[in-house]
Amino acid sequence: MVYHIFEHIPAGSFKVARDSNTVYQAFLGTCLGVALYDHTTGTGGLIHILLPEPPGSGWDASPEKYASTGIYMMIKELEKLGCKPQNLKAVMAGGGLIGPVNRQDINLDIGGRSAEIAVRLLKDAGIKIIKSETGGLSSSTLELDMATGNARIKGPQEEEFRPETAFSKPSIQDIQDTVENLKPIPQTALKILRMFQGNRVEIDDITRELAQDQVLSGQTLKICNSALFAGNIPIETLKDAVLLLGEDLLMQSVIVAAIDSYYGQVAGSGYSLRKGGLFFHAVGVAATSEKLAKKCGKVAGTNAYTAGLLHDIGKVVLDQHVADSMPLLFRNLTEKKVSFLESEKKILGITHCETGAFLAKKWKLSKALYETIAFHHYPEQASEHQDLVSIVYLADLLMERFQKGIGIQKMQTASLEPVLDRLGLSLSDIPVIIDDVPLGDINLNP
Repeated sequence: MVYHIFEHIPAGSFKVARDSNTVYQAFLGTCLGVALYDHTTGTGGLIHILLPEPPGSGWDASPEKYASTGIYMMIKELEKLGCKPQNLKAVMAGGGLIGPVNRQDINLDIGGRSAEIAVRLLKDAGIKIIKSETGGLSSSTLELDMATGNARIKGPQEEEFRPETAFSKPSIQDIQDTVENLKPIPQTALKILRMFQGNRVEIDDITRELAQDQVLSGQTLKICNSALFAGNIPIETLKDAVLLLGEDLLMQSVIVAAIDSYYGQVAGSGYSLRKGGLFFHAVGVAATSEKLAKKCGKVAGTNAYTAGLLHDIGKVVLDQHVADSMPLLFRNLTEKKVSFLESEKKILGITHCETGAFLAKKWKLSKALYETIAFHHYPEQASEHQDLVSIVYLADLLMERFQKGIGIQKMQTASLEPVLDRLGLSLSDIPVIIDDVPLGDINLNP
Protein backbone atom coordinates (compact mmCIF):
# COMPACT_ATOMS: atom_id res chain seq x y z
CA MET A 1 0.00 0.00 0.00
CA VAL A 2 1.27 3.46 -0.90
CA TYR A 3 0.95 6.05 1.85
CA HIS A 4 0.65 9.68 0.90
CA ILE A 5 1.93 12.66 2.81
CA PHE A 6 -0.19 15.78 2.41
CA GLU A 7 1.78 19.02 2.22
CA HIS A 8 0.15 22.44 2.36
CA ILE A 9 1.54 25.01 -0.08
CA PRO A 10 1.07 28.42 1.58
CA ALA A 11 0.11 31.57 -0.31
CA GLY A 12 3.02 33.19 -2.09
CA SER A 13 5.08 30.01 -2.56
CA PHE A 14 5.53 26.95 -4.76
CA LYS A 15 7.00 23.46 -4.46
CA VAL A 16 8.39 21.11 -7.11
CA ALA A 17 9.59 17.51 -6.81
CA ARG A 18 10.28 14.30 -8.72
CA ASP A 19 9.26 10.73 -7.85
CA SER A 20 7.39 11.77 -4.71
CA ASN A 21 4.46 10.23 -2.80
CA THR A 22 3.44 13.64 -1.51
CA VAL A 23 0.09 15.25 -2.30
CA TYR A 24 0.48 19.00 -2.60
CA GLN A 25 -2.53 21.07 -1.47
CA ALA A 26 -3.43 24.72 -1.91
CA PHE A 27 -6.48 26.12 -0.12
CA LEU A 28 -7.71 28.88 -2.41
CA GLY A 29 -9.98 31.87 -2.11
CA THR A 30 -9.07 34.89 -4.20
CA CYS A 31 -5.58 33.41 -4.67
CA LEU A 32 -4.83 31.33 -7.76
CA GLY A 33 -3.41 27.80 -7.77
CA VAL A 34 -1.59 26.26 -10.73
CA ALA A 35 -0.47 22.61 -10.80
CA LEU A 36 2.03 21.42 -13.42
CA TYR A 37 2.99 17.79 -14.07
CA ASP A 38 5.18 15.91 -16.55
CA HIS A 39 4.08 12.26 -16.77
CA THR A 40 7.17 11.30 -18.78
CA THR A 41 9.47 12.09 -15.84
CA GLY A 42 7.11 11.89 -12.86
CA THR A 43 7.91 15.50 -12.04
CA GLY A 44 5.58 18.30 -11.08
CA GLY A 45 4.79 21.19 -8.79
CA LEU A 46 2.14 23.49 -7.44
CA ILE A 47 2.20 27.26 -7.00
CA HIS A 48 -0.13 29.31 -4.74
CA ILE A 49 -0.25 32.80 -6.28
CA LEU A 50 -1.15 35.80 -4.15
CA LEU A 51 -1.34 38.70 -6.66
CA PRO A 52 -1.23 39.24 -10.45
CA GLU A 53 1.93 41.36 -10.34
CA PRO A 54 3.92 43.44 -7.82
CA PRO A 55 1.89 46.49 -6.74
CA GLY A 56 4.93 48.78 -6.95
CA SER A 57 7.85 49.21 -9.28
CA GLY A 58 11.24 47.57 -8.97
CA TRP A 59 12.47 44.18 -7.79
CA ASP A 60 10.53 42.29 -5.13
CA ALA A 61 12.17 39.99 -2.60
CA SER A 62 9.42 37.37 -3.04
CA PRO A 63 8.72 37.10 -6.79
CA GLU A 64 7.02 33.74 -6.29
CA LYS A 65 4.02 35.61 -4.86
CA TYR A 66 2.99 36.95 -8.27
CA ALA A 67 1.56 35.32 -11.37
CA SER A 68 3.79 37.47 -13.58
CA THR A 69 7.00 36.09 -12.06
CA GLY A 70 6.16 33.00 -9.99
CA ILE A 71 4.94 30.78 -12.83
CA TYR A 72 8.13 31.45 -14.80
CA MET A 73 10.20 30.58 -11.70
CA MET A 74 8.37 27.28 -11.18
CA ILE A 75 8.79 26.27 -14.83
CA LYS A 76 12.53 26.94 -14.58
CA GLU A 77 12.79 24.80 -11.44
CA LEU A 78 10.93 21.98 -13.18
CA GLU A 79 13.31 22.22 -16.12
CA LYS A 80 16.22 21.76 -13.70
CA LEU A 81 14.59 18.47 -12.67
CA GLY A 82 14.50 17.26 -16.28
CA CYS A 83 11.10 18.49 -17.48
CA LYS A 84 10.45 19.88 -20.91
CA PRO A 85 7.71 22.57 -21.00
CA GLN A 86 5.93 20.87 -23.91
CA ASN A 87 5.49 17.74 -21.74
CA LEU A 88 3.93 19.62 -18.84
CA LYS A 89 0.16 19.71 -18.33
CA ALA A 90 -1.52 22.38 -16.22
CA VAL A 91 -4.56 22.50 -13.93
CA MET A 92 -5.78 25.84 -12.53
CA ALA A 93 -8.17 26.73 -9.72
CA GLY A 94 -9.09 29.60 -7.41
CA GLY A 95 -9.18 33.28 -8.31
CA GLY A 96 -12.73 33.57 -6.99
CA LEU A 97 -14.80 36.52 -5.93
CA ILE A 98 -15.48 35.10 -2.48
CA GLY A 99 -19.01 36.24 -1.66
CA PRO A 100 -20.70 38.42 -0.70
CA VAL A 101 -19.38 40.46 -3.64
CA ASN A 102 -19.38 44.23 -3.93
CA ARG A 103 -18.03 46.71 -6.45
CA GLN A 104 -14.59 46.76 -4.79
CA ASP A 105 -14.16 43.06 -5.57
CA ILE A 106 -15.27 43.50 -9.16
CA ASN A 107 -13.10 46.58 -9.74
CA LEU A 108 -9.99 44.95 -8.30
CA ASP A 109 -10.63 41.49 -9.84
CA ILE A 110 -7.31 40.32 -8.38
CA GLY A 111 -8.00 36.63 -8.93
CA GLY A 112 -9.26 37.19 -12.46
CA ARG A 113 -6.17 39.15 -13.47
CA SER A 114 -3.92 36.48 -11.94
CA ALA A 115 -5.71 33.83 -14.02
CA GLU A 116 -5.36 35.88 -17.22
CA ILE A 117 -1.62 36.30 -16.68
CA ALA A 118 -1.23 32.59 -15.87
CA VAL A 119 -3.06 31.52 -19.03
CA ARG A 120 -0.89 33.81 -21.17
CA LEU A 121 2.40 32.66 -19.61
CA LEU A 122 1.50 28.97 -19.87
CA LYS A 123 0.49 29.41 -23.51
CA ASP A 124 3.75 31.24 -24.28
CA ALA A 125 5.67 28.34 -22.69
CA GLY A 126 3.80 25.77 -24.78
CA ILE A 127 2.08 24.23 -21.74
CA LYS A 128 -1.44 22.87 -22.27
CA ILE A 129 -4.11 23.66 -19.66
CA ILE A 130 -6.16 20.47 -19.32
CA LYS A 131 -8.52 21.74 -16.63
CA SER A 132 -9.40 25.17 -15.27
CA GLU A 133 -12.00 26.14 -12.67
CA THR A 134 -11.29 29.77 -11.83
CA GLY A 135 -13.50 32.63 -10.73
CA GLY A 136 -16.89 31.99 -9.21
CA LEU A 137 -18.09 32.95 -5.76
CA SER A 138 -16.65 30.26 -3.50
CA SER A 139 -13.36 28.88 -2.27
CA SER A 140 -11.73 25.69 -3.49
CA THR A 141 -8.86 23.30 -2.84
CA LEU A 142 -6.37 22.27 -5.51
CA GLU A 143 -4.56 18.97 -4.90
CA LEU A 144 -1.74 17.46 -6.96
CA ASP A 145 -0.86 13.81 -6.36
CA MET A 146 2.85 13.75 -7.11
CA ALA A 147 2.89 9.95 -7.48
CA THR A 148 0.32 9.85 -10.29
CA GLY A 149 0.06 13.40 -11.61
CA ASN A 150 -3.66 13.44 -10.91
CA ALA A 151 -4.91 16.92 -10.02
CA ARG A 152 -8.20 17.41 -8.22
CA ILE A 153 -10.22 20.55 -7.59
CA LYS A 154 -12.53 20.32 -4.58
CA GLY A 155 -15.25 22.74 -3.51
CA PRO A 156 -15.84 23.65 0.14
CA GLN A 157 -19.15 21.81 0.26
CA GLU A 158 -17.75 18.36 -0.57
CA GLU A 159 -18.85 16.82 2.70
CA GLU A 160 -21.13 13.98 3.59
CA PHE A 161 -24.74 15.15 3.38
CA ARG A 162 -26.77 14.85 6.53
CA PRO A 163 -30.08 16.56 7.25
CA GLU A 164 -30.36 19.37 9.78
CA THR A 165 -32.19 17.04 12.15
CA ALA A 166 -28.99 14.97 12.48
CA PHE A 167 -27.31 17.77 14.44
CA SER A 168 -27.90 18.49 18.09
CA LYS A 169 -27.70 22.18 18.96
CA PRO A 170 -25.64 22.74 22.14
CA SER A 171 -27.39 24.40 25.04
CA ILE A 172 -26.14 27.55 26.74
CA GLN A 173 -25.15 25.31 29.64
CA ASP A 174 -23.11 23.17 27.23
CA ILE A 175 -21.29 26.32 26.06
CA GLN A 176 -20.69 27.47 29.63
CA ASP A 177 -19.38 24.02 30.58
CA THR A 178 -16.95 24.16 27.66
CA VAL A 179 -15.71 27.57 28.82
CA GLU A 180 -15.04 26.16 32.28
CA ASN A 181 -13.35 23.00 30.97
CA LEU A 182 -11.00 24.76 28.56
CA LYS A 183 -7.64 25.88 29.87
CA PRO A 184 -7.89 29.69 29.88
CA ILE A 185 -5.28 32.26 28.93
CA PRO A 186 -2.86 32.33 31.91
CA GLN A 187 -3.69 34.85 34.62
CA THR A 188 -0.17 36.27 34.37
CA ALA A 189 -0.70 36.98 30.68
CA LEU A 190 -4.08 38.60 31.36
CA LYS A 191 -2.55 40.76 34.09
CA ILE A 192 0.28 41.84 31.78
CA LEU A 193 -2.25 42.53 29.04
CA ARG A 194 -4.29 44.77 31.36
CA MET A 195 -1.09 46.52 32.48
CA PHE A 196 -0.13 47.16 28.89
CA GLN A 197 -3.55 48.64 28.13
CA GLY A 198 -3.19 51.19 30.92
CA ASN A 199 -1.97 54.72 30.47
CA ARG A 200 1.48 54.03 31.95
CA VAL A 201 3.42 50.79 31.85
CA GLU A 202 7.03 50.04 32.73
CA ILE A 203 8.79 47.17 31.00
CA ASP A 204 10.47 46.24 34.31
CA ASP A 205 7.03 45.68 35.85
CA ILE A 206 6.02 43.48 32.94
CA THR A 207 9.16 41.33 33.02
CA ARG A 208 8.82 41.03 36.81
CA GLU A 209 5.29 39.66 36.43
CA LEU A 210 6.33 37.41 33.59
CA ALA A 211 9.20 35.94 35.61
CA GLN A 212 6.68 34.63 38.17
CA ASP A 213 5.20 32.23 35.60
CA GLN A 214 7.96 29.85 34.51
CA VAL A 215 5.82 28.12 31.86
CA LEU A 216 4.77 31.38 30.22
CA SER A 217 8.32 32.75 30.54
CA GLY A 218 9.72 29.71 28.77
CA GLN A 219 7.10 29.88 26.04
CA THR A 220 7.75 33.61 25.61
CA LEU A 221 11.48 33.01 25.16
CA LYS A 222 10.65 30.31 22.61
CA ILE A 223 8.48 32.80 20.70
CA CYS A 224 11.20 35.46 20.98
CA ASN A 225 13.69 33.07 19.36
CA SER A 226 11.32 32.10 16.55
CA ALA A 227 11.59 33.45 13.03
CA LEU A 228 8.44 35.43 13.77
CA PHE A 229 10.46 37.80 15.97
CA ALA A 230 14.21 37.48 16.37
CA GLY A 231 15.17 34.91 13.79
CA ASN A 232 18.88 34.12 14.20
CA ILE A 233 19.53 36.39 17.20
CA PRO A 234 19.91 34.18 20.32
CA ILE A 235 17.75 35.37 23.23
CA GLU A 236 18.35 33.55 26.50
CA THR A 237 16.75 35.81 29.12
CA LEU A 238 13.86 38.25 29.38
CA LYS A 239 16.42 41.04 29.81
CA ASP A 240 17.98 40.00 26.49
CA ALA A 241 14.52 40.09 24.94
CA VAL A 242 13.96 43.69 26.06
CA LEU A 243 17.35 44.81 24.78
CA LEU A 244 17.29 42.97 21.46
CA LEU A 245 13.60 43.16 20.54
CA GLY A 246 12.38 46.27 22.30
CA GLU A 247 9.29 46.70 24.42
CA ASP A 248 6.70 46.38 21.66
CA LEU A 249 8.02 43.10 20.25
CA LEU A 250 8.46 41.65 23.72
CA MET A 251 4.85 42.49 24.51
CA GLN A 252 3.72 40.89 21.26
CA SER A 253 5.71 37.75 22.06
CA VAL A 254 4.08 37.48 25.52
CA ILE A 255 0.59 37.63 24.06
CA VAL A 256 1.48 35.25 21.20
CA ALA A 257 2.84 32.79 23.78
CA ALA A 258 -0.41 32.97 25.78
CA ILE A 259 -2.60 32.68 22.69
CA ASP A 260 -0.56 29.74 21.37
CA SER A 261 -1.44 27.59 24.37
CA TYR A 262 -5.09 28.70 24.30
CA TYR A 263 -5.57 28.00 20.58
CA GLY A 264 -3.64 24.75 20.99
CA GLN A 265 -6.83 23.24 22.41
CA VAL A 266 -8.45 23.30 18.96
CA ALA A 267 -8.26 19.94 17.18
CA GLY A 268 -8.51 21.25 13.62
CA SER A 269 -11.71 19.49 12.56
CA GLY A 270 -14.10 22.37 13.20
CA TYR A 271 -13.62 25.96 12.07
CA SER A 272 -10.18 25.31 10.64
CA LEU A 273 -9.35 23.01 7.77
CA ARG A 274 -6.23 21.86 9.57
CA LYS A 275 -4.71 21.74 13.04
CA GLY A 276 -3.27 25.08 14.09
CA GLY A 277 -5.33 26.95 11.52
CA LEU A 278 -7.14 29.24 13.96
CA PHE A 279 -3.86 30.21 15.60
CA PHE A 280 -2.15 30.91 12.27
CA HIS A 281 -5.14 33.02 11.24
CA ALA A 282 -5.02 34.96 14.52
CA VAL A 283 -1.31 35.77 14.14
CA GLY A 284 -1.84 36.73 10.50
CA VAL A 285 -4.71 39.08 11.40
CA ALA A 286 -2.58 40.53 14.20
CA ALA A 287 0.37 41.27 11.90
CA THR A 288 -1.89 42.73 9.20
CA SER A 289 -3.76 44.83 11.79
CA GLU A 290 -0.46 46.28 12.97
CA LYS A 291 0.53 47.20 9.41
CA LEU A 292 -2.87 48.81 8.79
CA ALA A 293 -2.63 50.76 12.05
CA LYS A 294 0.77 52.15 11.09
CA LYS A 295 -0.47 53.03 7.61
CA CYS A 296 -3.58 54.92 8.72
CA GLY A 297 -2.08 56.35 11.94
CA LYS A 298 -5.31 56.13 13.94
CA VAL A 299 -4.40 53.36 16.41
CA ALA A 300 -1.16 52.29 18.08
CA GLY A 301 0.37 49.38 16.19
CA THR A 302 0.83 47.16 19.23
CA ASN A 303 -2.77 47.71 20.34
CA ALA A 304 -3.97 46.69 16.88
CA TYR A 305 -1.69 43.64 16.99
CA THR A 306 -3.12 42.51 20.33
CA ALA A 307 -6.70 43.05 19.19
CA GLY A 308 -6.02 41.03 16.03
CA LEU A 309 -4.64 38.16 18.07
CA LEU A 310 -7.68 38.02 20.33
CA HIS A 311 -10.50 38.73 17.87
CA ASP A 312 -11.54 35.07 17.37
CA ILE A 313 -11.14 33.69 20.91
CA GLY A 314 -14.81 32.68 20.92
CA LYS A 315 -14.12 30.13 18.16
CA VAL A 316 -11.94 28.09 20.51
CA VAL A 317 -15.02 27.48 22.66
CA LEU A 318 -17.46 26.80 19.82
CA ASP A 319 -14.96 24.66 17.91
CA GLN A 320 -15.64 21.94 20.46
CA HIS A 321 -19.25 21.79 19.15
CA VAL A 322 -19.04 22.84 15.50
CA ALA A 323 -17.15 19.94 13.87
CA ASP A 324 -20.15 17.69 13.20
CA SER A 325 -22.24 20.57 11.87
CA MET A 326 -19.59 22.00 9.53
CA PRO A 327 -21.19 20.53 6.35
CA LEU A 328 -24.45 22.25 7.29
CA LEU A 329 -22.61 25.50 7.98
CA PHE A 330 -21.09 25.30 4.50
CA ARG A 331 -24.47 24.65 2.89
CA ASN A 332 -25.99 27.63 4.68
CA LEU A 333 -23.19 29.86 3.40
CA THR A 334 -23.17 28.61 -0.18
CA GLU A 335 -26.75 27.59 -0.89
CA LYS A 336 -28.93 29.66 1.42
CA LYS A 337 -26.71 32.76 1.15
CA VAL A 338 -26.96 33.55 4.85
CA SER A 339 -24.16 35.36 6.66
CA PHE A 340 -21.55 33.51 8.67
CA LEU A 341 -22.91 34.82 11.99
CA GLU A 342 -26.49 33.99 11.00
CA SER A 343 -25.47 30.43 10.21
CA GLU A 344 -23.62 30.10 13.53
CA LYS A 345 -26.61 31.45 15.42
CA LYS A 346 -29.01 29.05 13.73
CA ILE A 347 -26.84 25.97 14.17
CA LEU A 348 -25.21 26.63 17.53
CA GLY A 349 -27.60 29.10 19.13
CA ILE A 350 -24.75 31.57 19.68
CA THR A 351 -22.05 33.22 17.55
CA HIS A 352 -18.31 33.19 18.10
CA CYS A 353 -18.49 36.97 18.55
CA GLU A 354 -21.01 36.60 21.39
CA THR A 355 -18.98 33.80 22.94
CA GLY A 356 -15.79 35.83 22.67
CA ALA A 357 -17.48 38.85 24.24
CA PHE A 358 -18.49 36.63 27.18
CA LEU A 359 -14.84 35.58 27.59
CA ALA A 360 -13.66 39.20 27.32
CA LYS A 361 -15.92 40.15 30.24
CA LYS A 362 -14.94 37.05 32.22
CA TRP A 363 -11.25 37.85 31.76
CA LYS A 364 -11.80 41.60 32.41
CA LEU A 365 -10.30 42.71 29.10
CA SER A 366 -10.44 46.37 28.10
CA LYS A 367 -13.44 47.96 26.42
CA ALA A 368 -11.38 48.29 23.22
CA LEU A 369 -10.65 44.56 23.12
CA TYR A 370 -14.23 43.72 24.11
CA GLU A 371 -15.62 45.75 21.20
CA THR A 372 -13.11 44.24 18.75
CA ILE A 373 -14.03 40.70 19.79
CA ALA A 374 -17.77 41.42 19.79
CA PHE A 375 -18.05 43.54 16.61
CA HIS A 376 -15.18 42.63 14.27
CA HIS A 377 -17.71 41.33 11.70
CA TYR A 378 -19.78 44.54 11.89
CA PRO A 379 -17.44 47.37 12.97
CA GLU A 380 -20.14 50.03 12.70
CA GLN A 381 -21.76 48.51 15.80
CA ALA A 382 -18.82 49.50 18.01
CA SER A 383 -19.64 52.51 20.18
CA GLU A 384 -16.23 53.79 21.33
CA HIS A 385 -13.45 52.09 19.37
CA GLN A 386 -14.59 51.99 15.76
CA ASP A 387 -11.11 52.76 14.40
CA LEU A 388 -9.59 49.71 16.10
CA VAL A 389 -12.52 47.44 15.26
CA SER A 390 -12.44 48.66 11.64
CA ILE A 391 -8.75 47.84 11.36
CA VAL A 392 -9.25 44.29 12.65
CA TYR A 393 -12.31 43.83 10.38
CA LEU A 394 -10.25 44.81 7.33
CA ALA A 395 -7.30 42.62 8.38
CA ASP A 396 -9.66 39.70 8.98
CA LEU A 397 -11.27 40.18 5.58
CA LEU A 398 -7.91 40.28 3.79
CA MET A 399 -6.64 37.19 5.59
CA GLU A 400 -9.86 35.34 4.75
CA ARG A 401 -9.61 36.24 1.07
CA PHE A 402 -5.89 35.66 0.58
CA GLN A 403 -4.91 33.00 3.15
CA LYS A 404 -7.72 30.58 2.39
CA GLY A 405 -7.72 27.22 4.08
CA ILE A 406 -6.54 28.46 7.46
CA GLY A 407 -10.00 29.29 8.69
CA ILE A 408 -13.57 28.90 7.47
CA GLN A 409 -15.78 31.96 7.34
CA LYS A 410 -17.22 34.49 4.92
CA MET A 411 -16.78 38.07 6.04
CA GLN A 412 -19.52 40.43 4.90
CA THR A 413 -18.25 43.20 2.60
CA ALA A 414 -20.97 45.83 3.06
CA SER A 415 -18.75 47.45 5.70
CA LEU A 416 -15.67 47.56 3.47
CA GLU A 417 -16.25 50.92 1.78
CA PRO A 418 -17.19 52.75 5.03
CA VAL A 419 -14.17 51.16 6.74
CA LEU A 420 -11.80 52.31 4.00
CA ASP A 421 -13.25 55.83 4.25
CA ARG A 422 -12.97 55.83 8.04
CA LEU A 423 -9.33 54.73 7.94
CA GLY A 424 -8.40 57.15 5.18
CA LEU A 425 -7.59 54.35 2.74
CA SER A 426 -8.59 53.91 -0.88
CA LEU A 427 -9.18 51.05 -3.25
CA SER A 428 -5.70 51.53 -4.69
CA ASP A 429 -4.18 50.83 -1.26
CA ILE A 430 -5.61 47.30 -1.15
CA PRO A 431 -3.02 45.54 -3.38
CA VAL A 432 -0.19 47.16 -1.40
CA ILE A 433 -1.77 46.00 1.88
CA ILE A 434 -2.31 42.50 0.48
CA ASP A 435 1.32 42.41 -0.59
CA ASP A 436 2.23 42.75 3.11
CA VAL A 437 -0.11 39.95 4.27
CA PRO A 438 2.01 37.40 6.19
CA LEU A 439 2.90 34.47 3.95
CA GLY A 440 3.17 30.82 4.81
CA ASP A 441 2.72 29.08 8.10
CA ILE A 442 4.03 30.67 11.25
CA ASN A 443 6.71 28.41 12.66
CA LEU A 444 7.26 29.17 16.31
CA ASN A 445 10.14 26.78 16.67
CA PRO A 446 13.52 28.51 16.83
